[in-house]
This record gives sequence, C-alpha cells and structure tokens, in this order.
Amino acid sequence: MVKISTIYFSSLTILRAMSIFSSIIGNFARKRAVTVAPTGSVVTPPPVDYGLPVCNSTAMKITAFYAGIRLISENIASLPRTVRQRTDKGLVAASDHPAYRLVAVRPNDYTNSFDFWNCLTTWLEGWGNAYAIIKRGADGKPVSLHQVHPSNISSTISNGRRWYRVIIPDSGLSWLNGLYSGDDILHFMLLTLDGLVGVNPVIYNAIALGKNLATEKFGSEFYTRKGNIRAVMETDGNLGDDAYNKFMEHFKAASEGNFGTPLLEYGIKYKQLSVNPVAAQLIQSETLSIQDVARILNVPPHMIAELSHATFSNIEHQTIQFVEYTLRPIIKRLEVELRTKLFFEDEVGKYDVEFELGGLLRGDTAARSNYYHNAILDGYMSRNEVRELEGLQHKDGLDDMLYPLNSGVVGKEINNDNDG
Repeated sequence: MVKISTIYFSSLTILRAMSIFSSIIGNFARKRAVTVAPTGSVVTPPPVDYGLPVCNSTAMKITAFYAGIRLISENIASLPRTVRQRTDKGLVAASDHPAYRLVAVRPNDYTNSFDFWNCLTTWLEGWGNAYAIIKRGADGKPVSLHQVHPSNISSTISNGRRWYRVIIPDSGLSWLNGLYSGDDILHFMLLTLDGLVGVNPVIYNAIALGKNLATEKFGSEFYTRKGNIRAVMETDGNLGDDAYNKFMEHFKAASEGNFGTPLLEYGIKYKQLSVNPVAAQLIQSETLSIQDVARILNVPPHMIAELSHATFSNIEHQTIQFVEYTLRPIIKRLEVELRTKLFFEDEVGKYDVEFELGGLLRGDTAARSNYYHNAILDGYMSRNEVRELEGLQHKDGLDDMLYPLNSGVVGKEINNDNDG
C-alpha cells in the first residue's frame, strides 16, 4: 500500500508540474486543438470456459484470425500516403511539410513506413487500440513517430486533459518511458464505448474465438487417435486384474502392425463401431469458425479462404465492399487522428493527410488502365499526372488537359475558329 500511494502521489505531482509548464509554454508556442471525449465505463463480458485460455496471443494462433488481421494490415500499409495542402487551385502535395516524411517515408530511425503502419493496424484490429509517441523538436514540429504496444501504455484524465503513461520493459526502448500529454500520443481506437479506449475484439468475442480454439483442439485429438474409437470388446463375465493384463498383453502382441490375428479368450467378443457423425463434421465446424472470424474482423469470408458460398459474380462485389466497408472506416480513423495531432491549430483545414485507396487498383491492370483512360479523356487528369502515379517521368507536352470535342462548351470552338 505504501508503494501504491507513493506512485500515485508522484503521478499527481508530475501532472501538476506539467500542467503549469504547459500553461507557461502556451504563451510562446502555437497550440493545437485536441478534443477529449467524456469518460465512461467499459463493461467486460463474463468469460466462457472452453478449457483453453482466450487472449490475443492464443487468438493470433487461429489461422482465420491471423489471416484476417494480416489481410487488413498489409492492405492498409501498402497504400500510398501523402500530405496535401489546400490552395486556390485545389489540393497540392506538401512534401516539404515535416508530417509528410513521418507518414509516407520513414517514421523513425528503426522502422520503415510499411512495417510501421502494418504494426499499428495489426494492434488496432487485434487489440482494439494502437499507439505511437510523437517526438517533437524545439519548435514543436513533429520529428519522429514511435510505435508502442497497447500493453505498455495506459491513459488517464486529469483536469480535463488526457495523459498517457508509457512503461516499456525492453531496455532498448526504455528511453521512451514517461508521462505524455494527449497532444503527443497518436491513439487509434476501434469500437469504443466511452471515447477513451477501444474495445478489445478478442475479449468481447471470447465465446466465438474460444469455440474456435476448442474445435481445433478437438480436431487435433481426434486425428491423433486416428479417428473415433474403432471398436470395443465385450464379455459376459468379470475379468480380474491378472486376467485382464494377460489378455491385453496377448491381444496387443497378436495385433501388432494390424496384420496379426488375435485370439479372443475368456469369451470376449470384438464389436466394431462406426465413426461418430458429430466427430465426422469437423470440416463443417471449421467452416462455421471461419465465418465467425470474418464477422468479427468485418472481412469477406472468401478473403480468408472460405469459399463455400463464393461465386465468380459475387466475389468482385465482395472485394469492392471490403474496400468500402472495411478499409475505408479504418483509414478514416487514421487520417482524423493524424490530422488532429500532427498539425498546429492554424494548419488544421489547410493541410490534410490522405491514404489513397486508389493504390489498391495497382493490383488490377485492366481496372487501372480503364480508370486512367477515363480520367484523361474526361479532362480531370493530365497524361503526366498519370505517368507520375505509375512511377514514370514527366514528358514535355503531356501537361495539357484533354476532353472530348463533343463535350466542349457549345459555340466556344466555333468562335475561336472565327477569330482566327
């Protein structure tokens, strides 16, 4: 109790000191707007015992859950990311802004951008929360982002402000430990009941995931025994221990390798059994488990190898729905938090962070070609802009916008000809 009181007193002392310090600095530095939701209670559902522990580490060993998490995280990590500035001519790339390098190029010295967003999205989908520390320079501008596992961070509200305590046991990252204000922590949440912390999908779906683990364990034991009990031996009398042991010894010796013909003594009869129909439905049980995981992660079942109801016609529509209803809400969460924390208050509305979903078209040459073709002919993209998206250099004379002659302004081309 003494240690707990000491830690609590130290935390309050630090909080008050940092509050005073931030009020002094606020007169000299630009402030950023941060909205903190009201507090609420998070209700933990009662555990269901399937004989196996249900936690994030065991859930990740479920093949469907692992595949679903990987599907979402790798797709988001592979998207092009950029920072744009609003101008009179529309949105233009702001590659000179400090946030651009952190979001699109390299967030820190030990993690590349793909692994960084892959890691954060994995935590977001698997743990319901993902965190990253924002390190700033003397001018308050962000200089690096550092991912922190959800188990190593906790949050609290004090005097209407959000604070995060980071405690990382790894000595190599202990320099990240400390108390941070809400302005300096990127906190991405999945479903939330109080606006302060995200719901852990594994804990809230422990019943379904526990059933999945129990099904896999049952299947393993079933196949280890080479199926159900194959036969029983019956006798009208009661064998003593000595007679039973001698009979089993003779029976096993005679049936070694399943080629011998055992002699049944003591009036014992061999009765063969059929496979239990319930045990024989393991494949159907595993299919239902995959569908449970698909519902939890909000992914189309065919994307985690459940093709029982998939057809050539509906797979395309399910893929489109995956982008619209699975990836887009997650990306919106990322963009809103980045926009709130990486820009100063006077930059909000002028700069924006974007994850370009159009990058998913890169996997489909026909769709990408059709999109570019229409964009050029409809006049909202130049040929050089298309070349830039494809990683090609600009060519002279390809910056002019094209449009179909039958879509021009009526009379404009005629007037131009008459003027000539």
